[in-house]
Amino acid sequence: MKLDFVRKPIKKYIQEEIKPLYKTFDKAHNLSHFKFVTENCITYAQELINQGYDINLEIAYLVGALHDIGIVHGREGHAKNSANMVRLDKTLPSFFSRKEIELIAEAVEDHSSHLSYEPRSIYGKIVADADRNNTTYLVFSRPIKFGLKHETFRTRQGHIDRVYEFVQDKFGRNGYVKYWLNIPQTTQSQQEVWNLLDNEEKCKSYIAGIFDELTKGKLN
Repeated sequence: MKLDFVRKPIKKYIQEEIKPLYKTFDKAHNLSHFKFVTENCITYAQELINQGYDINLEIAYLVGALHDIGIVHGREGHAKNSANMVRLDKTLPSFFSRKEIELIAEAVEDHSSHLSYEPRSIYGKIVADADRNNTTYLVFSRPIKFGLKHETFRTRQGHIDRVYEFVQDKFGRNGYVKYWLNIPQTTQSQQEVWNLLDNEEKCKSYIAGIFDELTKGKLN
């Protein structure tokens, strides 16, 4: 995806200071996730522009790029940590006003799926929806990767059962994840996940397929 709307110094800043951080994070928050979220942010922002919203594409991109940087301090509370890092950043004031930096910081903080309030700006809604991993494969593969790294005591079936319950609780029809924007592809992907979760046997078979792909069939 071309980034013609991003100023060259900002591109350099992201390339040299931000993207390297994602190389150090877990597999669920790596460079692939960086690419997924930033591309979603741009796509959603462009869709909203078509709907009549006044959106700054550079800010939408930056919010996506910066949303997980707080993981350098651990996953717990990383949304708030990311926001604080944005506020303390030494590069951004050269290109953005304090008001714009605070807008970016608030949007970054508001991407959390456990948010108890509605994101404070359209940019918070963009990055929140962009981060919801709304392709079926990502919805299920990311918790598998997390479990393989952090819950090595589980058996293959134990991982499969855990992922099904986790996704049901988070992304199911009564899950805690909320989508804020009227984006057709998000609605469609959400429905696909719901339909799969509704059939537990089929869903666990799908999870098993991804699990065996990721482990190359080495864990029983």
